[in-house]
Order: sequence, then C-alpha cells, then structure tokens
Amino acid sequence: MKNSTPRPPKNTEPFSQEIILRGLGTKTFGRPTLCLESVSSTNDTALLLAQEGAPEGAVVTAEVQTNGRGRQGRRWVVKQGKSLAFSIILKPKLPLDEISEITLAAAVAVAWTLEAYRIHPKIKWPNDLLLEGKKVCGILTELGAKKDKISPVILGIGINLNQVPGDFPKDLRENATSLRIFSRKKINRAVFFQRLLLNLEDTYRKVTERKFPKVLGEWKKRNVTLGSQVRVSQAHRDFYGQAVDLDEKGALLIRTDVGVVERITSGDVEILRLRKRKRRS
Repeated sequence: MKNSTPRPPKNTEPFSQEIILRGLGTKTFGRPTLCLESVSSTNDTALLLAQEGAPEGAVVTAEVQTNGRGRQGRRWVVKQGKSLAFSIILKPKLPLDEISEITLAAAVAVAWTLEAYRIHPKIKWPNDLLLEGKKVCGILTELGAKKDKISPVILGIGINLNQVPGDFPKDLRENATSLRIFSRKKINRAVFFQRLLLNLEDTYRKVTERKFPKVLGEWKKRNVTLGSQVRVSQAHRDFYGQAVDLDEKGALLIRTDVGVVERITSGDVEILRLRKRKRRS
C-alpha cells in the first residue's frame, strides 16, 4: 500500500517546529508548535489536543488540509508549501458574549503582520483580510461551551503567502490573492509565522486583560464594512441595511431599510456599495 502522505514541494524553505522556535519571541503562543504534513482540519486536530490537555498557546500547522473550512461552511484551499494554515488553542476566562472579541483581535494581528511587508490590508467584518478587494486571509473561531464560559477556543487562520495566480482554483482566482502577488517577493513562511504569533499573543492579551477598546480602534482604522450598504444572510433570514458601527464587544450594528438598528454577532455580511459622503462646501 502506497504512503498517502504528500511529499514536501521542492525548493521550499524549511518549516518545522525547530526552525519556528529558534526565532520565536512569544511567551506561550507556538510553544509547542506541531507541524504536520496532512490533516483533515487543523481546527479539529487542535480541539482533540486541547481535550487531551494541550496547553493554551499550543499550535497545529499543516501543509495540507483535506477538509479545511472557513465561516458559513465554505472551503479553505491550502496550497502545499505556499500557504500558512494553523490553529491555536486558547483557554480564555471570558463570558460567551465576548467571544467575537477574539476574532476581531486576530484580524488586527494579521493586519499588523502584513503591514510589516509594506502591504496595507483592509478588514471585512468580522474576519476577512482583503488586498484591493481580494481575500488573502480567513479566520475561523470555534468553541466548546460550558455553562456561561468558553473552553476551549480554537482559533484557525489561513493565509495565502506565496501563491501565484495559477495556484488558485479557477473558481477562486477572481476573489483570492496572496502576499507574494502584492509584494512581488517570495515570503519566508517561518519568519512570517513568528511575527504573526507575536502579534496574536499581543492582541489576545489585550482582550483577556479587558483592553479590547484598543483593539477595536485598530480594527476600525482598517475596516471596509462600516459606512457600507450590506446584505446580511443568517440561518433563517436575509435583510439589507447600512453598517453603522461596532458595539463595545465587536458586534456589528446594522441600520435596516426600515430604520431599526440590529445587533449582528453571526451570519454572512456582503458589502453592496460604500456610502457616498457629501463634500463640505
């Protein structure tokens, strides 16, 4: 029987736990990091490890995900040797209604990391990072609830780093991009990962120390959602309105076409058009 584990692509830089730890400046994130060739889903693997007692900050990465997923059941395609797909085990002592803060904090951390490469991403509520309207990163936060606490939380992140246009499936090419396409340089995945883990630890700490307003301010500076006309799709309804603000816990506030402001914590938000601001005379 042939080994089904995919072989590492040729001419790719080494990516291993040893290399990652060598230059890692975090206290807990990425300690340890489990680097796998192929898994069904890094989120699923991380959840199993958490249930077996893995510590907060432990990370699972994979070169291939056979069942990688994003929000709303969408697939997330990982290009072997060119993408970065990983999940972090978190054990925050937070009430359930503050879980959305972690997702927004992760988006800010990814934005900071991309900006170190002189790239200026935008954030679409709550968790998509865009470069000129094309998706470069997706974030999926999943949790197990116990009474009014959340434990554990699995934070999954997928980032397109070194893909060229032909690496994307045909049905995704119009809406997906990579850091390499924009920077025109090959990205060292291990260095990018080290920077990202450090930023993630920083923004996560702000959330757990009740300093989320600082994170929220950073999110708002980079967002493309607020001020836009949007369509909100939830399990049992769709409606239209204008995204007017985020509340103190990161929920999206939508003023509907009938003038009612609704608080959105889940669902898919499609941007229809940006609000046209009137020029002052």
